[in-house]
Amino acid sequence: MDDSEERGDRGNDPGVTDLETAVRARLDALDAGNYRANTELVLGEFVAFLREERGVDDLEELTVLDCRRYAQYLRSRASDPEETLSAASTHANGPYFTIVRAFLSWCVDDERLDANPARPNRVRDALPEYHGNRDRQFWPPEARDALLDALVERVRAELDTRQGHATNRDELDPTPFRDRAIVAVLAFTGVRGAEVFADPRDEHRDGLRWADVDLDRGVARVLGKTRERQSVALTDKVVDALDRYQRVLAPPTDEWPVFPTRHRPSLSGAVRDGLEERGWSEAEIEAALDEHGSTELLRHHEIAPPALSKNGARNLMQRLCESAGIDVDGEYLKPHGGRRALGDRLYAADAELAQETLRHESIETTHDAYREQNAVERRERIEDVLDGE
Repeated sequence: MDDSEERGDRGNDPGVTDLETAVRARLDALDAGNYRANTELVLGEFVAFLREERGVDDLEELTVLDCRRYAQYLRSRASDPEETLSAASTHANGPYFTIVRAFLSWCVDDERLDANPARPNRVRDALPEYHGNRDRQFWPPEARDALLDALVERVRAELDTRQGHATNRDELDPTPFRDRAIVAVLAFTGVRGAEVFADPRDEHRDGLRWADVDLDRGVARVLGKTRERQSVALTDKVVDALDRYQRVLAPPTDEWPVFPTRHRPSLSGAVRDGLEERGWSEAEIEAALDEHGSTELLRHHEIAPPALSKNGARNLMQRLCESAGIDVDGEYLKPHGGRRALGDRLYAADAELAQETLRHESIETTHDAYREQNAVERRERIEDVLDGE
């Protein structure tokens, strides 16, 4: 076996370096999704830095000093106000350095390197310090309730417009029912946005489907952060909002997304793809779209539309908050803030319940996420002890 085979075959492309070959192999070993996409981005920048700043193209040339210089480069970027990178992204446990270190550890396991040059402490010490994110948003209960009240009023207005006689999707606009359901789900279930909305970078995260929701039992199944199917409890407020929304939406199949997109190009694209698979010609599809429109065709042919994306959900929340005149320190209610706020409230009452609801793998993760709340509780206990002296 020659040296090139030991380090990993570069293929027939003489322009591909040993580092690039290793990166490709690492990406091939990862499932599609956010982590793979982030890994591709970070390792691409890492390889470019090594080539341009250190003259390194091959793994066997990579040294601890090269990794330390990369850490210093990240530190300089994090301190530059014109840069988009922050200390939160580049510190020792942040995504940038963690991905690079994991890649080099994988290279060791794959027998491409003898040792991980990013592991020594002198590399980690060159990274920026990070003392936590003090700007994490939590939905204040009063802001959450004010938004839900405004959305309930929109539902009532839609019902009043139809004089209370509308009972199906042909007579009622599902939009206000959908908006109320989205906010209720974000506020009272502890789900992550990627678990209910579509992630264009991850083919497996295509949005929550009605088949995943059991309103009778008050449970939904989502693809969790661990990429395993996990159960989510639906409280009465969530069940009520989803039930009323489902009756108005009247999804033609269980595979219909709970929150479909309303992006017209995406809807027409779904029509074209679905009808092409059924043997329709391009001319037939265009004629049908001209006559009936995307939504009607999707329903008639039971072609599931794409789900609302994570970015679409953020934009929707921003519009809803602006319409209702609601903000938190000048910001709209961001989707993940609902999860944080629910976890904070549950943690104050029962840490284990918070862990189970948020689906943290360990109670230590929950303690770490709500360490400030934990400090508040300790303060109260200390006061109780001191008052008893």
